[in-house]
Amino acid sequence: MRNTPLFGFAPGLIAVGFGVWAASPANAPASPSIGQGIEPRQIMVNAKELPTVEFADYTFVFAH
Repeated sequence: MRNTPLFGFAPGLIAVGFGVWAASPANAPASPSIGQGIEPRQIMVNAKELPTVEFADYTFVFAH
């Protein structure tokens, strides 16, 4: 009995979502970020004192 309102609410929510999607302009241009941005090269160049990771390669270890 408690699931009955859910079955009435879900189709309404789906209909509202579809209406919003249908009303949105299809050819709206995405505004590019002008000016400031993330520069990956500068991040890599300025990275100092990062922790090192040791990798143990167990590729050719076979159990007897």
